[in-house]
Amino acid sequence: MRQRACGVLRTIVFVALAIHLAGCGFPPSSSSKAPTGSTPLSASSTAASGPLLGAWWDSNQNGLRPIYGVAGAAYQGPATYSDGMYTGAAACMRKNVALLTTPAGALFSATLPLGKPFLIAANGIPKASIAFSPSCTSSLIYLPGSPQALLVQALLSTPTITSVTLPAGVSAAIVADSGSILVETSEADGSAVIQLLASGTNSLQPVTSLSMFGGMAFLPGADTALLADATMNTVLEASHLTANMSLSTIASTADGVSKPMAVAISADGRLAAVANNNGPGVLRLDLSGQSAPIKTACNCSPSELVPLAGNFAFRLNEAGSGTVWAFDGNSAKPRVFFIPSDQVASTGKRGGL
Repeated sequence: MRQRACGVLRTIVFVALAIHLAGCGFPPSSSSKAPTGSTPLSASSTAASGPLLGAWWDSNQNGLRPIYGVAGAAYQGPATYSDGMYTGAAACMRKNVALLTTPAGALFSATLPLGKPFLIAANGIPKASIAFSPSCTSSLIYLPGSPQALLVQALLSTPTITSVTLPAGVSAAIVADSGSILVETSEADGSAVIQLLASGTNSLQPVTSLSMFGGMAFLPGADTALLADATMNTVLEASHLTANMSLSTIASTADGVSKPMAVAISADGRLAAVANNNGPGVLRLDLSGQSAPIKTACNCSPSELVPLAGNFAFRLNEAGSGTVWAFDGNSAKPRVFFIPSDQVASTGKRGGL
């Protein structure tokens, strides 16, 4: 009798355990057929392996590679959305949202790290570049050199898609939270023309010319942008672009601007970063003018400033080209650190400078 009771008890425990595991489920994998729906972004049911610091498209793995950890102690996770359906992607880490593109140009949105992709534009632009607004609420899908572009607004709720026409020779473009667009076209002498396509309009307005383009970035929640001149070694602030525009120099060679390659702004709009091609690798600017610029050396060649998670951290070079370098400017003493190209977690000693 006692042996029979023990057998019954074991059976009950086994059944209870099976029910528990069925209720928990298993982490979803990227499906070759992404679902569509009216709600574009769905929360992921997969627990992240630590804080999500960043994500970028890995052309070697043909997938979106998540970066887990914190500044100075991060590692690259295995590629996601790598089932062959997608050929490119970009992430906006301030809201953990990604846009993925197919070979035909269809555009999908997903919540990171592994939310379900939802179709938001069936007829997109193949091999397009993706630019996010500072708060991830808008994005611009465009192909450098081509006038065809798509403006995506209300990205975090129910996206709307608008076709826009850019200059045929556009080299770079950025989008504001409002949907206003700044474009840069290069002239034969190396100078750059900056123009504005204000939200809701169809005609371009002149903003300014730069001796050589050194980057541009919108401030969050405003039609105000920073423009960098790589020959004059200056950073300009173009304020109130859609009405009563004004231009002013906020940094120069004396502040540490030296052949800028890119410029970016913190999530709270209070700080700016300048990636230099000469001299100090990264320059931090206080846009309120209350503190002096801070120069941070880098044992690398910064070429871009792609926002990572947090208020003021950026990737400095193109992912997939070797060691990935990043800048963390949140503390009183900014620093440059690297994220190993392998999938081994880095330590603070290994990842920081």
